[in-house]
Amino acid sequence: LREEAWKVLEGNPTLALESHHMGPKPIPADGEPVIGQLTDIPRYHVVFSHSGATLGLVTGELLAGEIVSGTPHPLLEPFRPSRFDN
Repeated sequence: LREEAWKVLEGNPTLALESHHMGPKPIPADGEPVIGQLTDIPRYHVVFSHSGATLGLVTGELLAGEIVSGTPHPLLEPFRPSRFDN
């Protein structure tokens, strides 16, 4: 990332890494993605998954379709945040 940032910053300044941190990766207890609107917060949608790099485009497209149309997509039903509501 540093090398890519260097290419686009005006004057191509020298960039030095001062520190870095990596936090824990949030993975749901059942290991499946969480996709959809939160039950308690209307119009608040989430998508998180262990497979974000490979599933990000399709899950984003499916969820965007739901948000725009107001119609739940059947492929996303098993991954609703509401499965953790009990």
